Amino acid sequence: MTRRRALGALAGLAAAGVALLAEWRAGLLTTLTEKLAPRPDSASLVGRLSGRALDNVVAFGESLVEGRVLSGAERMFLLEHVEYRAANTPGYRALYEVTSHRLDELTGRRFAALSIDDRIAVLSAHRLDAYNVRRREYLVPFGRRDLAIRSLVARDLVDGYYRSPAGWLAVGYSAFPGRCGELTRYTRAESS
Repeated sequence: MTRRRALGALAGLAAAGVALLAEWRAGLLTTLTEKLAPRPDSASLVGRLSGRALDNVVAFGESLVEGRVLSGAERMFLLEHVEYRAANTPGYRALYEVTSHRLDELTGRRFAALSIDDRIAVLSAHRLDAYNVRRREYLVPFGRRDLAIRSLVARDLVDGYYRSPAGWLAVGYSAFPGRCGELTRYTRAESS
């Protein structure tokens, strides 16, 4: 074997080793962040929320989804989502209670009583409106309660709202999927 060929083989082995090490580290990081990601406590009880907690959580969702006071029907969809989740999904009743307490703690009074602009300002100042959590944030050992609120509660409220007829209307659909919007639309070709 020539010297040039030996050096080429050694460089190839080194590159393969670096690639394997990078892949191993990425896999290790993924595994670690999956283990550290907040999860609802599946052993906690389900049930109805207190009135204060329900009002605060719905006000939190209202501030996240539209950034304005929702109409009665729009708010009802969000309220129904929160009530259903608390009563049927283990862990969410406790998460909603923690969220309500944290929002009151940040404002020094009842969060739901604040104006919509004040609510949005509080959420923005404490990053509770940033529900798109990055994996590396799971590695930070402090602020776990706010991280759980952002990654679980805020995301759940946004998802719940935009899966409702009000959310579909907000993104431009005139009829909720599965419900007939206009009969003639289904009996002839659409015009462009």
